[in-house]
Amino acid sequence: MSLSTLKMFTRVVMLVGLALGIIGGATIVPRPARANVPPSCSTSPLYTNGTFVTAPGISMATPLHIGRGFLAQPNSTPPNESDPAGDGVLRARLADDFVVTGNGWRPSAVTLYGYQVGGSTTSTINGVVDLRLWNGTPGDGGAIIAGPVAGTITQNAFTSVYRVLSTSPTDTTRPIMAVTINWPFSSVETLAPGTYWLEYGLTGNDILSGPWTPPTVATSGNARQLNLTGGEPGVWTTRTDYTPNTSRTIELPFVICGNPVPVITSIVPPSATAGGGEVTLTVNGSGFVNGAVVRWNGSARPTAFVSDTELTATIPAADIATAGTASITVLNPDPDVASAPFTFSINNPVPTISSLSPASATAGGAAFTLTVNGSGFVSGSVVRWNGSARPTAFVSDTELTATIPATDIATAGTASVTVFNPAPGGGVSSGQTFTINNPEPTLDSLSPASATAGGAAFTLTVNGSGFVSGSVVRWNGSARPTTFVSATQLTAAIPATDIATAGTASVTVFNPAPGGGV
Repeated sequence: MSLSTLKMFTRVVMLVGLALGIIGGATIVPRPARANVPPSCSTSPLYTNGTFVTAPGISMATPLHIGRGFLAQPNSTPPNESDPAGDGVLRARLADDFVVTGNGWRPSAVTLYGYQVGGSTTSTINGVVDLRLWNGTPGDGGAIIAGPVAGTITQNAFTSVYRVLSTSPTDTTRPIMAVTINWPFSSVETLAPGTYWLEYGLTGNDILSGPWTPPTVATSGNARQLNLTGGEPGVWTTRTDYTPNTSRTIELPFVICGNPVPVITSIVPPSATAGGGEVTLTVNGSGFVNGAVVRWNGSARPTAFVSDTELTATIPAADIATAGTASITVLNPDPDVASAPFTFSINNPVPTISSLSPASATAGGAAFTLTVNGSGFVSGSVVRWNGSARPTAFVSDTELTATIPATDIATAGTASVTVFNPAPGGGVSSGQTFTINNPEPTLDSLSPASATAGGAAFTLTVNGSGFVSGSVVRWNGSARPTTFVSATQLTAAIPATDIATAGTASVTVFNPAPGGGV
């Protein structure tokens, strides 16, 4: 293949690869949609800053570029002290920015890339050092929020990509390694949305130059290099390409893995009735990962992943047996990061009365126990008598008993019996009528029991029982003006006309409804 043909092929591969987001072999387009060169910390990372692959197996320098990357070794080594890049940088660290999106991140690992000239496909990079996390541009207003710390390397392997000159596309003296470390900043477990900068250094075999980090294929960037040639604290500058391409600023490849912070925006249904059956709960939000778990008061429930904005969970009947509230959270596992809680309400039902036992009582009777039958009763249900609570005992979800005092049935009439269930949910049942009946009166004696025909009008005293304030004395079936004295005595005004002639008269007492009688 001629050099011109190779260049044309390289450009085509770059354009197609970048459009599809698969340069470097990534099968899942990460966030943001940039290529992820394996073996990185994940095939679906939180963030990747771009690829350095220009064609299968190579990372080709731009024309006139000398082919090296950018020095990341902060310590003095003989090969680097000879200034192999020719830019006067003998010791350095590198930094580049990344943007935390969505609700925030819980990082777990970082993959950095580097090589040493003359190394083999077995990595000679042996350290990731002087890591710092910045909240802004290093050396230009940013501040360190974590570090410096050293990284713990968990994977260190050849990417199957070589850094090459455009004039030497088959050169294998610069094998690029993917160096993965655990998230190094223990004091910053989660990152809020915003822009951060990652500063790092790489160490390796001191008899080889570097380590160097290759640039990404981006045509411009904002990566920075800390020149430590004169020692700490060094001088920060925006890193440009080498002469004669110094007008080109560069980007550095790195990958951040972990989980997004999940957020719940709604749940469906938002509530259930206490004592109901199993519920399928739909949890809507963002930042859900495959493997996310819905938790009920901190305990995992069987969860199905629908998308990064939707989960469904099976809530057993036992979880909603009694009224109250439950805390719903979503946990993205490994690394574990949980959402803020969302409240699910378990509501008491609205009770229903089907019958009362007894359904009536005689006015003036003694206190009694009322049995209320129905449905939807709970342990906090209260029987109300004309809207006022009465001492209530919970028997079951279909039965209550209440103590009704004698004062509630002192006079005839009706009472509305309802059941109240407390919040959450709950409410008051429809009323059921309880009847308080007047007694049937009993007549024991009259005073006087006789009168002389043609005599004057007189007052008749009627003694007996079951008299009420509405009782009426009747003379031969006709009402006479009556005064209620007590439940055992009435008086009636008997006119002279009633005793004008000799004979007998039938005296009775009538009690009005409800109940009552003659």
